[in-house]
Order: sequence, then C-alpha cells, then structure tokens
Amino acid sequence: MRYYGVKDVMEITGAKQTKCYDIIRELNKQYKKKFPEAIMIQGQVPQWYFEEAMGFKEKERVDKNEKAEVKTVS
Repeated sequence: MRYYGVKDVMEITGAKQTKCYDIIRELNKQYKKKFPEAIMIQGQVPQWYFEEAMGFKEKERVDKNEKAEVKTVS
C-alpha cells in the first residue's frame, strides 16, 4: 500500500504544512472508524483513501467512461 506524507499533500492541495497535517489527521481518524483493525502510520494517509476523499478517484472513473464513449462513437 502506498501512502501520502505531508509533502505530498502540500503539493497536491497547495495548502500550508499545518493545514496538511490537519487533513491527514482527519482522514486517518475517518479511516480508523471505517477500518478499526487497520494499523495507522502517523503523519501519512493511504494514497487510495486520500484520493477517494478528495474526489480524485470518481473523476478518474468518469474520464475513463467518457473516453470509452468517445471511442465507441468514433
């Protein structure tokens, strides 16, 4: 499993370090509620969970679907 650290979150969001630590802390709290048996790494958030929470995964799926539709229409 891949993780994002504070530098990764800063680069992606453009937010300052303190805010990014807050984001990571909140996402880890939510993650722990969904997966209570999970072992968390302080200061890092699972990449897939961060992307899902930020809405990146859904957009990616939509883009793939649009490309597929374009290919079938052509």
